[in-house]
Amino acid sequence: MADRTHVGFLGIAEAAAALAGGELSSLTLTDALLVRIERLNPTLNAYTCVMADSARTDARASDARINSGERRGPLDGIPIAIKDVIDTAGVVTTYGSIKYRDHRPAADAHVVQQLRQAGAVILGKTNTHELARGITTDNPHFGPTRNPWDLTRHPGGSSGGSGAAVATGLAVGALGTDTGGSVRIPSHMTGITGLKPTHGLVGRTGARPLVRNFDHIGPMTRSAADCALMLEGMAGPDPNDPDAIAQPAGSFAAALNDPIGGYRAGIIQDFADDALPRIRELFAEAVQAIRSLDVRIDSWTLPATLDPKAAQLVSRSEGYVSIHEMFDGNFSSIDPSIHQRLNAGADATAFDYLRGLEARTAIEAAVSDALESRDFLLSPAYPYPAEPIKRFDARANDTLHASFFNASHHPALVVPMGFADGLPVGLQIVGRLHDDATVLQIGHAFQQVTTHHRQRPDFPVQ
Repeated sequence: MADRTHVGFLGIAEAAAALAGGELSSLTLTDALLVRIERLNPTLNAYTCVMADSARTDARASDARINSGERRGPLDGIPIAIKDVIDTAGVVTTYGSIKYRDHRPAADAHVVQQLRQAGAVILGKTNTHELARGITTDNPHFGPTRNPWDLTRHPGGSSGGSGAAVATGLAVGALGTDTGGSVRIPSHMTGITGLKPTHGLVGRTGARPLVRNFDHIGPMTRSAADCALMLEGMAGPDPNDPDAIAQPAGSFAAALNDPIGGYRAGIIQDFADDALPRIRELFAEAVQAIRSLDVRIDSWTLPATLDPKAAQLVSRSEGYVSIHEMFDGNFSSIDPSIHQRLNAGADATAFDYLRGLEARTAIEAAVSDALESRDFLLSPAYPYPAEPIKRFDARANDTLHASFFNASHHPALVVPMGFADGLPVGLQIVGRLHDDATVLQIGHAFQQVTTHHRQRPDFPVQ
């Protein structure tokens, strides 16, 4: 079977239908992916740990449930990859750090428990930027993950391993974390779909905490519809996460096919203007595609009173404290580029931190205000495509396109919108707090009138 029709490229919805109809078994699907991982991962370095034996055990259990009429839902039997900052019981979880190369957590993270309860098959752990503190997934200890669209380039980060795995059919879906764009940037750079949910919608217990006020866990898949299905299995109350939403999550797929005619959208003009010319062209085409669905679109400019740099002081100071606790203050095993980033938060004063919290709250209020008269906002996901693999580049962490919505806490979805110099780039769709369903509905509607999300990298030929 050619790579472009390999079962690894089935979406969650497609694979779930095939499993439910008896056209495919979970074990067959899992075995095919494991063979593919064995063949391609040495080049891509998407996985740092493959859980082959337990994955096959999970798949057999799923097949038994399906055959006995006890299927748990659309995720039952679906092979999922887990970013290596999220705990898996008894399985090495390194957080991208050499210090934790032999660390085996006693329990699954809450989100992994949720996926297991939904019947998902856990394939393994995916590579991440060291301590998830960067956007290239060029890990000095475990090697760089390579972008399948151009092996000389990075796949984004820090969830780059998950992005590369989904993009190349090494997983049907994957978990990423997003503190400053780490689900959305790899999705943009590898041509897949990724969601940063509303803050607190997905419980974070057992995911390595970096920045409580900015941390999110999100699904990375082939389509908005697949993100909706995966989110339904991930979301839900987490009694040990103080920011978790208490009520049940509900359905995110039920309204996917409802028409979006009559909706109102706003272009985030600052982010649209601050992108490479080719990305601006593709963004204009994406906006026109959404406008053609009878959506009214205007522009929104960031209020001059906002202070995103002050809000980032919260991220830097909380990040420094969390890593300081992990390493007991001894950063000698950490790459100098990460150490440099951590030090940016070391000298923050209590005044700086409180000012940053106020700035974050102001950003949340401004975005919510913009969404009072609009159903969603649009921007390029990032101002440029994937760049060559190299040592840490500070420029890659200066843009607000992604991190702005970690500060605001609003749901933000990235979907493919075309190619710049042969490299995929993404459209970002931002919605009201707790209205992840509408964000996914807009992404799905866009993907019904475009084919960007169906493109596959030419790697490998066979």
